[in-house]
Amino acid sequence: MNTFGDDVDPWGSRAATNEWAEEATTTTQYPTNEQTTPATITTGLNAVSLSGDGDLFNSKTDILEQRVWGEAPPDPTPNTVVPIIEPNINQPQSGPTQGQSHEQSSELDQSELFGQWCDQIRKSYNPLGPDIITIEEIPEREGLLFKHTNYSVKHLIELPGQDSAKDNCVVRRYSDFLWLQETLLRRYPFRMVPELPPKKLGSQIADKIFLEKRRKGLLRFINLVMKHPVFQKDDLVLTFLTVPTELSNWRKQASFDTSDEFIDKRIAASFVKMWHKGISEQWNNAASSIERTMEIWSRICILVERHERKLKQMAHEQSIFGSLVNDLSNLTPNLYPIEQSDTVLDINNHFSIIKKHLNKTQDIAQDNATKTCNSLLPKFKLFTDILLSLRGLFERYKIMATNNIPQLQRHVVLNREKLEAMKGKPDANGVEYDRIKMSITRDKKSISEQLNRAWLVRKCILEEFTIFQETQFMLTRAFQDWSKLNASFVGINLNEWEKLEEQLEDMPLGQN
Repeated sequence: MNTFGDDVDPWGSRAATNEWAEEATTTTQYPTNEQTTPATITTGLNAVSLSGDGDLFNSKTDILEQRVWGEAPPDPTPNTVVPIIEPNINQPQSGPTQGQSHEQSSELDQSELFGQWCDQIRKSYNPLGPDIITIEEIPEREGLLFKHTNYSVKHLIELPGQDSAKDNCVVRRYSDFLWLQETLLRRYPFRMVPELPPKKLGSQIADKIFLEKRRKGLLRFINLVMKHPVFQKDDLVLTFLTVPTELSNWRKQASFDTSDEFIDKRIAASFVKMWHKGISEQWNNAASSIERTMEIWSRICILVERHERKLKQMAHEQSIFGSLVNDLSNLTPNLYPIEQSDTVLDINNHFSIIKKHLNKTQDIAQDNATKTCNSLLPKFKLFTDILLSLRGLFERYKIMATNNIPQLQRHVVLNREKLEAMKGKPDANGVEYDRIKMSITRDKKSISEQLNRAWLVRKCILEEFTIFQETQFMLTRAFQDWSKLNASFVGINLNEWEKLEEQLEDMPLGQN
């Protein structure tokens, strides 16, 4: 729920921010919009919500928006409080051409800068790249009272921190993967952290089928982590893959930081400049569609799994069919004695051909089922994991992207009123006056820091949503492989049936 209301923008009010900024000497000035409306200050905890009623991200009520766009901004004023901004990109700005307004030129520059930024982010992520981690279950179970499964985790390329080229394999258990995921969620709460498969479902911990599904889920998890442009460089991720000792022992002895990634970071002025309202609308569309997309994709995955089971059942039935034909060929001489007619021998010879055909088609169906299980189905499941990670990001935003800026604004207003009331009074307490001034300074600093964090959160989500755009090609890969596998199966199978048809042409239909 949006606590501001549809026509309120408390931080965008030029009058209010100018009033509060008289003593803000540590912030960087940034142009504001002269055409803003007066602020209505409200109380209650508020997400720096790009969010209004019915929308997760809504620029209409966003307290950041007035710092970004509107009419052509005037010159910076010394009385403007904004998030702490540190420029890090120097882009040459070309002036407007003949017949082109300043606003149009500014929009073109902004669009070009945004396009370049997105291209650079997308190039850093390749979800179709080869997996560099393999996971195998170790048959021996460990534990005295409660047995647990260990996994051999092997990386196929040399990683930073690796002692030697041969030292590329570590032993990990499910709880180690869980620790890694929890650590990533603490450090990167607004990034697409992949989901883990469940530890167990009821009594299925000893079920081989369940354990194999869990191993594949862990494999998808760690490879998604290693393909992510930020996670792959994380020191604890590299530690997880390279420390040869038990991870639980290492965690007890080592000291490591799990603070979120925004500590000591400042938003770049170039990012603030290139931001536009349409991005929030794109996020809203994605957030409103994610559940339905997951429902549809889940059904598609179920059908692919069902097709795999049908292939296995087909192979099983072909095997039974072949056995029955063989049994039939053993009994036909008793029903049709050779003394009566020797054509039964010719028929039995063709039964042998049919049995070979059934064995061949059984192998084809089994091979196709194996390829579907080991190669095709993981590609469909992988996209499910991608959708889950995006949904998780949106859900964490709802919960964690909170601030108390409205309360601080109200507190600053009340304290300024107290200072005004104390002026000119001979009995005013100087200590109390200084305390109120210090409180105003602290509140304004907190507002600036929270706005800076809000912009960093926005930038982080935009980075994730930008690299998410690369995952659309996973759909292409999944359906291309699906069509190739099925076309190959149908083609080989058809060839075997046509061959059988030719071979049965001379099967006796009567006595010569």
